[in-house]
Amino acid sequence: MRRMCGVRMAGVVLWAVCGLGSPESVAAQQDRDDGQLGGGTFEHSVNGGFAGTETFAVRRRGNDVVAVGRVTREGGPEALRALEVGVRLDGSGRPVRYELHTREGPALHVVVNRTGSRLRVTTTAEDGERFTEFLATERLLILEQEIAHDYYSLARLLRAAPDPRSLDLEVLIPSEGRTVPLRVRGLSRDTLALQDASVSATRYELSVGGDETLLWIASADGRIMRVAIPERRWEASRVAQP
Repeated sequence: MRRMCGVRMAGVVLWAVCGLGSPESVAAQQDRDDGQLGGGTFEHSVNGGFAGTETFAVRRRGNDVVAVGRVTREGGPEALRALEVGVRLDGSGRPVRYELHTREGPALHVVVNRTGSRLRVTTTAEDGERFTEFLATERLLILEQEIAHDYYSLARLLRAAPDPRSLDLEVLIPSEGRTVPLRVRGLSRDTLALQDASVSATRYELSVGGDETLLWIASADGRIMRVAIPERRWEASRVAQP
């Protein structure tokens, strides 16, 4: 459910809004910060060739969880070449705020704020500014399909569900300003290579708005290991920390 809304929202600095430093500065504190929940780097590929990197960090702030990331992509003039993204989740895992801001490439700034029972979305692009609202139900997640660490909330739900195939979810795609259904079509055990180690994982077969999406989650600790959208020939794979 959505409707247009006329409330104007000012732009803000992404890291300050989320209450967290950049992914690099947070990662440097990992060994001494008890609030650190995770972080790392993904390499993106398209058609089997290198297409960019994604660096992210996840940290607890009081009862909330904050995740921030930076994605650098290689592509043509229409590609998002560099962007920053941040999300704040409350103690139950529901989104409180989400922000996406391009630094290079076509201008796009999206801010999602939860206000009461609604998510208010403000999108600023080269063609102007628009406002949309969605009902903030418990089954609604926020994620960009081609940002791997955005699947963090979904990964937690999948691991907690007795039968993930019974989940009935919706996804708000911020850059597109629309919601799509998410279903789990199947799951299986798999083993992935990470540098010189083997990682046991669960491979989830998802339908996200009709797009077949594959998600690998480490069995031991719930880390997102790989995300792939076969029809787009896009994939993001976790790489080992130096």
